[in-house]
Order: sequence, then structure tokens, then C-alpha cells
Amino acid sequence: MRSARASEVGVRNWGRTLVRSFGIANWFYGLTGAYFLIDGLRRVNHFGLGPNPYEAKAYYFYVSINALFLSAILLTGYWLILIRRRGVVLSNYVFSMEILFFVVSSLVSLRLAMSSNPRAVSVGMSLGAMGGIGNMGTALQLLTGYPLIALVALNLARRHMDRNRSWNAFQPPRP
Repeated sequence: MRSARASEVGVRNWGRTLVRSFGIANWFYGLTGAYFLIDGLRRVNHFGLGPNPYEAKAYYFYVSINALFLSAILLTGYWLILIRRRGVVLSNYVFSMEILFFVVSSLVSLRLAMSSNPRAVSVGMSLGAMGGIGNMGTALQLLTGYPLIALVALNLARRHMDRNRSWNAFQPPRP
């Protein structure tokens, strides 16, 4: 049987456990996304054969953005495993930007595809066509809703840990 003191410590440390768990999840999603992204790059062997001449540029644009997101996710995962507050802060930026990028890129490709300008239609169709295979690095995250779940959970844990001053890094005294 656990003593009352031991269970109190366990309840008090739920924030640390949650932050470290999301650090491990970040590494899982980051490494899985990197595998999907690299595998997609290996399999791409031709572009420009379809009706959309901007497919290659759209594909490499999406791959570059996904590589930046995955690098940031791996970095934040490392900081979260170490129970560092900066991991939560950077996670807020990264996951917010991922959600924003997904929404804005979808809206932009739709708007361009519905334009009356033939070049804009071609760019929009290329962005739309390559959105699926170009975003393979973050596809698993978006399918599982991980960015939104992580934003909510990590901010709850951050507030708890700020109140308890239980971060591993030096925290300046509060006034």
C-alpha cells in the first residue's frame, strides 16, 4: 500500500509526467514523419508529366516546410523530455503554426484553383495535388489531432508546473 505522502507526491508530479510523455510523443511523431518524408522523397521520380506545370515546386515547398516542422518537433521533444519550460513554449509556436499552415495552405490552393486567371488555377491545382504527398511529414499528426491535443495538454501542465515551480531549469523568483 502506498502512503498518503507518496500518493500526494504522485498527484503533484502529474505535470512532469505529462510533459515528459508529450516529449516522447513528439519524438515518435517526429521520427515517423521524417521516415514518411524521406520515403516520399526517395519514391518521387518525375514531375511535369501531368496537366499542372508547378507540381515539382509545390511538392518541394511542402517538403521543406514539413522538414522545418519536424526539426522543431524533435527539438521540442528533447526539451520536453528534459522537463524544460522552453519546450512547452516552442511547442505552442510549432503546433499553432502547423495548424495555421494546414488551414491557410488549403484555403490558398482552393482560392487559386477557383480563380479566373489560368496561371493562378495551375498553381492552385498544383498546390492541391501535391498537398497530400508533400505533407507526409505531418500527415500522421493531423490525422490524429495531435497538435491540438498537445497544445491543450501541455498548456495545462505548464500552468500546473509554473505554480509548483517544478521545472528542471532555473526559474527566476516571482515578485
